[in-house]
Amino acid sequence: MRSIPLFRSLPGGRVSLAVMIGVSSLALMTPTSASAAESGAWTYVSPQECTFNKGETNRSSTDRTVAFGKSEVQAWKASAAGSCRQVNKLPAGFLLASADLYKWNDQLRVWQLCRTTGRVTNSAPEDRLEATVRLTADLMPCGSGWYGTVAGGWQYSPSKRAWVGGSVWSGHQRFAATSQSETPPSPTWVGADGVVDSGTETAAVTG
Repeated sequence: MRSIPLFRSLPGGRVSLAVMIGVSSLALMTPTSASAAESGAWTYVSPQECTFNKGETNRSSTDRTVAFGKSEVQAWKASAAGSCRQVNKLPAGFLLASADLYKWNDQLRVWQLCRTTGRVTNSAPEDRLEATVRLTADLMPCGSGWYGTVAGGWQYSPSKRAWVGGSVWSGHQRFAATSQSETPPSPTWVGADGVVDSGTETAAVTG
């Protein structure tokens, strides 16, 4: 019987049963601009299946008062062209996604968890799944400042009987009416490829 692991999609909460492999050379998006933060990376690669995670912290393109922290997990598999070349449509309940919104605390100089979607699972056969923290851009939930999203995503591997995937950092974006402040550093638990380190816990909710 398939069991869902007990984990939180925070740094340090990656599924322990799955070996995470970040392969940034296959695909990697960097933050696109100062007005949007978006990044993605392979968090699991094997001859059978691959997991790609994408994180985004942004404003809506149609309504500038709306903001969001978004996570998307994509399931891929091998094809005749090679590994990770074909989408892998999975049954209901075989995909998990989560979006954790973080805010930079300038006084303590740490990133702190602000809001989370918790775990979201697919209710129908899909090859990708999103989880979104929906926000009001001019009234952010933890005050004005810099925000970023930890985007977690996993697919269940029947061959390994384990959840395989991980988490990526979206990069960060400022939501404030005032002039630009000093850009904060990326969290210490984020690697150069944007993949979140599984061995580090983070600060508590700020608001």
